[in-house]
Amino acid sequence: MRWKVLAITGAMMLGACGDAPGTPKSMDEVAAAAENLVKPRPGLYRSTARLTEIEVPGLPAGQAEQMRAMMGGSQGQTSETCLTQEEADEGFRDFARQIGEGGQGVSCEFDRFDAAGSKLDAALKCSGPAGVAVDMTMNGTVERERSELAMSMSQKNPALPGGEMRMAMAVTSQRIGDCP
Repeated sequence: MRWKVLAITGAMMLGACGDAPGTPKSMDEVAAAAENLVKPRPGLYRSTARLTEIEVPGLPAGQAEQMRAMMGGSQGQTSETCLTQEEADEGFRDFARQIGEGGQGVSCEFDRFDAAGSKLDAALKCSGPAGVAVDMTMNGTVERERSELAMSMSQKNPALPGGEMRMAMAVTSQRIGDCP
């Protein structure tokens, strides 16, 4: 699904799940809840992911700025992707499954997955090889032709200086026309 670009940049799909707080959501619950979100309109989308915060305790000061520059600096990274009618009809259901299933030895589960209309709010925990653990939150809006999301991530990783990293991103996506 071409929404992978939006996923990477943060356009995550979320829906309402009714389990008790703190109970991980099953992938079936998450996929079903994703049906509650507004479905995107097919077309060409421009997405921008902008790093708003990065903190790596123990990392020399200049290296954090190098990381920010590699991610597009204050302008962020921009990409374009074409969303077909079939992908738009699928909405965010399949994408929600992909996020939760992880990959390459990573397993993830949603702690929270809430949506009301176009508003969304989610929390996700992932674990992976070599003791890597990630807590991520996402919140914002998903509309038919645009999205605005704020994402934050806290990663514990023995390979990092200081053993951890925290970052936040602002992600926007806008339909800019029909696919070429």
